[in-house]
Amino acid sequence: MKKNLCFLVVTLVALCLGISTHASAAGFALPEQGAAAMGMGSAFAAQADDASAVWYNPAGITQLNGTNVMSGFVVILPTFSHENTNGTTDTASRASHVPALLYVTHKVNDSISLGFGVNNPFGMGTDWHFGSTTREVALLSQVLTTEFNPNIAYKINDKLSVSAGLAYVYMTATLSNMYPTTTYVSQLRGSGEGWGGNVAAMYKVSDTVKTGISYRSRVRVDLDGIAQVVGPTPPFPAPSTVTTSITLPDLLSWGISVKPTDKLTLNLDLGYTWWSTYDKIQTTAANSAYNHTYEKQWNDVLNIRVGGQYKLNDNWKLRAGYQYDKNPVPDHYFETRVPDADRHGFTIGAGYTIGNLSIDVAYLYMLFETRNVSDSLYGSTLNGTYNTDVQIFGMSVAYKF
Repeated sequence: MKKNLCFLVVTLVALCLGISTHASAAGFALPEQGAAAMGMGSAFAAQADDASAVWYNPAGITQLNGTNVMSGFVVILPTFSHENTNGTTDTASRASHVPALLYVTHKVNDSISLGFGVNNPFGMGTDWHFGSTTREVALLSQVLTTEFNPNIAYKINDKLSVSAGLAYVYMTATLSNMYPTTTYVSQLRGSGEGWGGNVAAMYKVSDTVKTGISYRSRVRVDLDGIAQVVGPTPPFPAPSTVTTSITLPDLLSWGISVKPTDKLTLNLDLGYTWWSTYDKIQTTAANSAYNHTYEKQWNDVLNIRVGGQYKLNDNWKLRAGYQYDKNPVPDHYFETRVPDADRHGFTIGAGYTIGNLSIDVAYLYMLFETRNVSDSLYGSTLNGTYNTDVQIFGMSVAYKF
């Protein structure tokens, strides 16, 4: 019982670690926070010329005149499968996840601009069935994170803009797994919050070249939850409160945007995530039997994004992109709540503008490299071959006042 419920708390933290910022799509981070940027592989740190700049590079909001409002959503359709060493195959239920976004920018004067964003930058989940081989490690995993991010940007001159902001992060999660050798289900529900900050800059190298850099700080998140065993008159202790804290990693993103012609824009972004902040988790419970320390030892990772946009006419724009994300989870610490692997993303998108109204749509196909597991810390039932792919649809609607 002790080991099982402690593991639930730790995997809550593992999922929450995927809830930080756009520079790291590995884990369960979601960099697709605006359909226009998504259509270009989320290579947007240097272009940042719509209201989603609040997320990708807040220094870019100095490019926007008047007041701009953008709202949108992303539909995520994942598929997970696990080929066991005995030749059977388990698949997770396919459930959609729909993170939402809202950005507002306002140009106060020629030098100062304000921005505010509310989004769900991370929030995928897994749902392995009750007959799966790894059911004692994970069944249902659901995470929702909402971030509130006010920013102020200052245009120093015609070439250089800088910005700074605060980030308030609120997380909720529900996790479950089968209690070993029984029909009972161990369950944990928890929530937590934390504060961080971000700074960014954008520099106009020439009339056709811009570069941008965005940094988001590590965030300490304090989590509180209830662990219990669900079933008809389970012969286990009463529910116990459990608390822990984590430090979300620092994120750094740098990009360059080039316009070789008036119609064509080409972007390149490089991102770095200090996942090494996720080295261990310590839990504290009302019942001291649930206290434990778990080693995680995730790795720092680099990602690459390239994309482009072609302006057909005053109304239509076409977009495409590619992204590569290195996964941070070492083989020895692999587990099925976060069945991660190195991944390749292929995107297309389009934008339509009429007057002050803009509508953008995008599609992303994310292909995970096949991952073979033979020595997981969480037991031999996790051994085997994992395959994952994710389809993501995005839409944003923006209006300039």
